[in-house]
Amino acid sequence: MRLKFFEYSKFLWWFAGEDPFILKNCNKTVRVKFSLIGILVITVMITTFISISYGLYKLLESYYVGLLIGFYTAVLVMFLYMFILYTVTKDVLPHKKGKSIEIFTSYIIRFGFLFALGLVVSQPIEYMLFSDEVNKLMNGKIIESIKEKNKSLNIEYSMKVKELEELNISNNDLKNEIIRFQEDKDLTLQQFMDYQYSRNFFIEKMILMDKHLIYIWFFSAVFIILFSLPVFLKIKIDFNTNYYKNKRIIQRDLLEWHYDKFLESYNAIIKEKFPSFTLTYKSPYADPPYNTQKISKPQLASESEFSKWLLNEGN
Repeated sequence: MRLKFFEYSKFLWWFAGEDPFILKNCNKTVRVKFSLIGILVITVMITTFISISYGLYKLLESYYVGLLIGFYTAVLVMFLYMFILYTVTKDVLPHKKGKSIEIFTSYIIRFGFLFALGLVVSQPIEYMLFSDEVNKLMNGKIIESIKEKNKSLNIEYSMKVKELEELNISNNDLKNEIIRFQEDKDLTLQQFMDYQYSRNFFIEKMILMDKHLIYIWFFSAVFIILFSLPVFLKIKIDFNTNYYKNKRIIQRDLLEWHYDKFLESYNAIIKEKFPSFTLTYKSPYADPPYNTQKISKPQLASESEFSKWLLNEGN
């Protein structure tokens, strides 16, 4: 039963960006390939939802905002993904082929977008998996910042003590001022420590993770492959499979039928408006309705060639 669903799932074929009506009449191998692409697209969408929701929750510390924007982002990614899948669907109708550099550039742009998307989506999930190691790195950085703050406060208050010493005040007053400075310094340092530990530093944690935990790039590569795999699999499906053959037959028949109806209607209108003339619509292309080969205009001969032709006709 599960295998039958996998072979005949219009739901999965829709996510693969192909026509379920044509696919249901194809062989098993083709149906399974497009079902696999659909499953991968759904996996990408779910992964995006989980990752973005978790990332926004950690950044904004709000479940509701994280879930709402995560769901919106997942749907947006799904439609962008569907759009890219549609663009790599093989054109079964006669068409002009683009230049190799143009085709190569278009693939670079598509896969570049998928690489970037996979890399961005991977970050929150990688933090989820390695939060202990990342938090240790962050704590080390916070401790260093506290030490630097303590050092700057010591310099600041030592300068103030020197200024008081130059005023030649009594030792008792100097001692009281030093105690007050020490209390102010301790309070300022404590406030700085509380502030540092109260922040989540989520973005900075991402930077530390990418910089120091080299092995997380393996997981980033896995995500990039996951996001690129459906498009790659769809490109690799052979043009000579019965899916594309059936699609070509259906689309050609449909397009040519509409073109014949257009000619019939157009010529009827011309005949109605100009009944005394024998006029019909003629396409400027040699292969209507595909319009890939334009009929070349007759080449006009030179005046000398015309004279030779005229003399030959006279003879």
